[in-house]
Amino acid sequence: MLISAKFCRRDNMSVKVELAGQEVFTAAAQPVVDRKTITVRPIAECLKRKAAEELNEREHTVAEELEMLQCWMRQSGHIRGRMEEQFLLGFLRSCKHSIERVKEKLDTYYTIRSVLPEVMKNRDPMDPFVRKVIKMGVTVPLPKTVNPDDPKIILIRGDAFDGDACDFPDILKVFTMIGDLLLRDDDQMMICGQAAIIDLGHSSSGHLFNFNLSFLRKASILNQQASPLRQKGFHFINTPKSFDIVLNIFKGLMTEKNRKRTIISHGSSLESLHRYFPKSVLPAELGGELGPVQQFVDEWEQRLIDNRTYLIEEESLGVDESRRRTTNPLAEEKDLFGTAGTFRKLEFD
Repeated sequence: MLISAKFCRRDNMSVKVELAGQEVFTAAAQPVVDRKTITVRPIAECLKRKAAEELNEREHTVAEELEMLQCWMRQSGHIRGRMEEQFLLGFLRSCKHSIERVKEKLDTYYTIRSVLPEVMKNRDPMDPFVRKVIKMGVTVPLPKTVNPDDPKIILIRGDAFDGDACDFPDILKVFTMIGDLLLRDDDQMMICGQAAIIDLGHSSSGHLFNFNLSFLRKASILNQQASPLRQKGFHFINTPKSFDIVLNIFKGLMTEKNRKRTIISHGSSLESLHRYFPKSVLPAELGGELGPVQQFVDEWEQRLIDNRTYLIEEESLGVDESRRRTTNPLAEEKDLFGTAGTFRKLEFD
């Protein structure tokens, strides 16, 4: 059930708040000139507590914050973005309800998507090629956590990537399609963050190095500075020889904040992995009790198809640089995007 909070003028001296169609209270207030109705999902009490304690969320200010963001987006001139309250609430939570940080992230979110056509165009899950990439099941959100306020678990299956059938941008395209639905639909993810299990399976070192470093840098911006999905940790399993080199490249692409997150290589030890993720939340391939991972690959394939219209709509969103009145948030990445500024050299730890 959706929550509708309505604020309206009452005799210029009070404000009435309605919840799900019922009047909750009428209290004295300063004159209110605007009538604002917001519609967002209700959340469990444990998520309310976490949002309040860790994300600075205050129920009585959410409507005002959302209206401020909608007004800013309308006035920005250059951003063609979604205005839905639930979508914007995800960004508020990601930025711990700092309006200025949300503005910066939203601008970066739409700016980088505008310069990555290989990722953001042709996102139709019914397209035969895109569907083939979806069926590979490289990115698989897992359905369970031990506690309802734990970070959600994302499984990345490196050996499911068939480099002969597609390229890394195609994998990233499906990754962002899944992420777009999680941003819109998964309150636990947006409040508690996500922990990634990266299963490299039988991937060879050569397979892992078969990436364009410039594109990896773009992808890292897309999935860190521009993403409202907050990372809580990275766990590598079934790692090949010389993995330390790969891990150093991986860290070099991280923001300083993400480098401080939990980053653990479990080698080939499922016992080590199970100290962090019990069997009850893992698929059979990782020694878990959830059954084969293919069932989740199939479920997400159908979910993407069910949201085909929403995903295709994303292709029309982005920025119009000719109308920008502010500094491009990618200005320092000249070598990557051709914008004004100086590119900072990529350093490997």
